[in-house]
Amino acid sequence: MFQRLCRPVALLLFALTVPLAAGAAPRPADKAKLDAGEVVVRTFAVKGYEMPRATMYAVIDAPMEKVWAVIDKCADYKRTMIRVMESEELSRKGNVVTCRIKVDMPWPVDDLKATTRATHTVAPGKRYERAWTMVEGDYKVNEGKWVFTPWGDKPGRTLAYYEVHAVPKVGVPVWIMKKASRSALPDLIERLRKFSGASPR
Repeated sequence: MFQRLCRPVALLLFALTVPLAAGAAPRPADKAKLDAGEVVVRTFAVKGYEMPRATMYAVIDAPMEKVWAVIDKCADYKRTMIRVMESEELSRKGNVVTCRIKVDMPWPVDDLKATTRATHTVAPGKRYERAWTMVEGDYKVNEGKWVFTPWGDKPGRTLAYYEVHAVPKVGVPVWIMKKASRSALPDLIERLRKFSGASPR
């Protein structure tokens, strides 16, 4: 039961804090791990919440433009992301994109819905960012971002940075949420690698 509940709870954090960090560079000690294909996950306490903020770094062997194409299209999340039952782009005005997501949760937890508003900031060849906040949904708080920048001297490699603070309203024990956020977040990177056509590790 724990495994069935833990994994989707963590993955729902993607679908959809206090102001989020700007996406600082990874620590020098992490460079070898990232070059080797490892995913670096850390959590940080958020005042007033039991659930921490989670951050994640990983290197994807695909150009930023191809990785960004997966994240930019929230309507496709039901195909590109795990356990997303429904996904719909409600509007796109300039660089502001509003999306509705429904995540499949195992019994006895109800499926979770959220409408989010994201700002897409693109500097071709330099940086791609999607930063979202919740408009309404089954969460007390749900904010996060993806940031993609070049990695290393070899062309066509992308550093992916992910940050999220999400607290569902459902009664999932906090210890499960904390464990899940560290153990299952790397699955998001595997999906990005798959759908961006990244070179196999």
